Amino acid sequence: MSPYLLIPVLPLLAALVLALGGRRLGERSHRVGIPAVAGSFGLSIAALAEVASRGPISVPLYRLLDVGNLAVSVGLYVDQLTVLLLPLVTGVSFVVHVYSSRYMTGDPRYRRFFAVMALFTFAMTMLVMSNNLLVTYMCWEIMGICSYLLISHWAERPSAGRAATKAFLVNAVADVGLGFGVVLTFATYGTLDIQQILAMASSIDGQTIALLGLEIERNTVIALCLLSGAVGKSAQVPMHVWLPFAMEAPTPVSALIHAATMVNAGPFLLVRMSPLLLLAPAAMVVIAVVGAVTALYGAFVSLTQSDIKKLLAYSTISQIGFMVFACGVGAFGAAVFHLLAHGFLKGFLFLSTGDALSATGSHSHGTPAVRGAHLRPLAIGALLLACVPPFVFFSGPYERIWSAQQIPSAGVAFWVIGLATVFLTALYAFRGVVSLFGTSVGRSLSVRPRLSSIAHVPVLAVVAILATAFLTGLWSLFSEFLGPALAGGPPAEVPSGITLRMAVPLAVAVAGWGFAYYRHLNPVSVPVPRRGWAKTAYVLLLNKLYFDEIHQAVAVQPTLRFSNWLWRDLDLRLIDRAVHGVATLVRHCARWLAGTAETLLIERPVHGVASLARIWSGWLERTAETGLIERAPHVAASGFVRASGWFWRIIDRRGTDEALQRVGRLADDAGETLQRIGPRTLRHHLVIIVCWLALAIGLTYWLII
Repeated sequence: MSPYLLIPVLPLLAALVLALGGRRLGERSHRVGIPAVAGSFGLSIAALAEVASRGPISVPLYRLLDVGNLAVSVGLYVDQLTVLLLPLVTGVSFVVHVYSSRYMTGDPRYRRFFAVMALFTFAMTMLVMSNNLLVTYMCWEIMGICSYLLISHWAERPSAGRAATKAFLVNAVADVGLGFGVVLTFATYGTLDIQQILAMASSIDGQTIALLGLEIERNTVIALCLLSGAVGKSAQVPMHVWLPFAMEAPTPVSALIHAATMVNAGPFLLVRMSPLLLLAPAAMVVIAVVGAVTALYGAFVSLTQSDIKKLLAYSTISQIGFMVFACGVGAFGAAVFHLLAHGFLKGFLFLSTGDALSATGSHSHGTPAVRGAHLRPLAIGALLLACVPPFVFFSGPYERIWSAQQIPSAGVAFWVIGLATVFLTALYAFRGVVSLFGTSVGRSLSVRPRLSSIAHVPVLAVVAILATAFLTGLWSLFSEFLGPALAGGPPAEVPSGITLRMAVPLAVAVAGWGFAYYRHLNPVSVPVPRRGWAKTAYVLLLNKLYFDEIHQAVAVQPTLRFSNWLWRDLDLRLIDRAVHGVATLVRHCARWLAGTAETLLIERPVHGVASLARIWSGWLERTAETGLIERAPHVAASGFVRASGWFWRIIDRRGTDEALQRVGRLADDAGETLQRIGPRTLRHHLVIIVCWLALAIGLTYWLII
């Protein structure tokens, strides 16, 4: 068994221990989570070294499902793409766990927080390492559940509950498309193994499927379904509305899920399935458009935000949009590098935000502007941060973005989108850095970065690695290393020196930084905001282009009205009335049946039997009144006397006088007795009726038998 299996298993074991048996740990729960994630991070580095020297690693585990033609084998596939993502996931998770051990001190749900964080880390690592599309989808959904639990961690705040519900519902709607993509992939390729799917993708090219009366290529539909999942999980327009509200979660959650890990799942899925995407040009165009719109939208909106965490959230939306845009034009290597750099940097910024918010006690950064000596180092840092993106975007493998399309208008559009993103990134980078590290606290204290702080060690290490990489030609090594795991052409060559292709975007970045710096020092001297169109644009961006209101009007309110209609009109008026009508009909039928059965089956036979008994009793009464009953004993006695006389004459004539006298006396006694019982009472009638009923029942039973 490969030791790399422990990369997802260690966080899973930590989550199980904390969830099932960690009640006694309390605020020592981090002692379980931190070592587990640290072990995963160490094994991730070891996997990176082994894959770099020996190539991809395949670890089969067990067969999860075997039903008919559906065989799902759970296994791990560790290739170049996987080992680049694993250190990001486990490394950021480790730093967040350590940070949370201090940040969450005193929280009543301390143990639950670390259990869910460990479970989320397991889901993300398993998603990155899985070799099966169904297992990937399962982990995708586990991440959504963990996101819901972490966003609603402070459930006593109504805003946190609403934000968690919004995130869960938006992702659930988007994940429906991803689920259809998994089903369609199996129906098309007959397998869910990712490597087999990618190997067979070219053989399926050209096959179509009937959809809404149109014949569409199967690979195109599958690619669009994959994009649906990426749009929801990575907060792309129009499914981006959940991410800013997710900032209601604790700051470590924002650093782990909504900046460095969870939102990166979308670009990762697109890069993983890149050989299939390249066979669907129409889907690639849609991906590029969605990414470009999201990149520009997030950058514009971030300029108007007064909440520092929402500013970072819209910055994340913009940068993830640029990654999706890169995937849409086939620059998958550029998207991966951007993903790694953005993950580490944004994780650090969110953790720094936590310290700043703890010091200021507020999310707002509308305090007086920072000036003088305190502004200079922050401005220089913002300038460097603004110049790094264009230096990266327009060099190395990113160059494929601008040469991916042979259509001139497409190339112009890509340049416009790229330069606009660079300019806006420089604006909100300056604003975010000054707001984050230059917020005034009271009159004497100012929150600003200190190089001696231990919290800056990770970012200093990242900066040192990046600087060394740029100096030693890491671009070429990176492209060469990642190339076998991607689809597309050969790696782009690194341009020598600062070419015109790099000089223009760098100048745009400096211009954006200069505009932001001037606007900061002279907030009322810029004439543009005084114009009517600028004010209108500012109001639109301040309200996020009213996307939330559009969602309410287009999706939420119609759904509520439809559900109310179902409840009020369909349920109450139709279903309830139908049920009540059926119940009334059944009740009437039951009453009719009861009356009919009582009349036909019970009352009439009973009345018939009673009438028969009454007739018989009347006949007996009339017979008795005529003296038949009284005379019957005398007749019987007379017959007996005659028989006795006959017997005496025939058999024994001697000594019978006395016998006859005795018999006569007995007959007289019998007659007197019968005369005494002559008067009839109700008891006699009842006895007669009962006897006849018994006789009738007996006859009926005999006839039936």
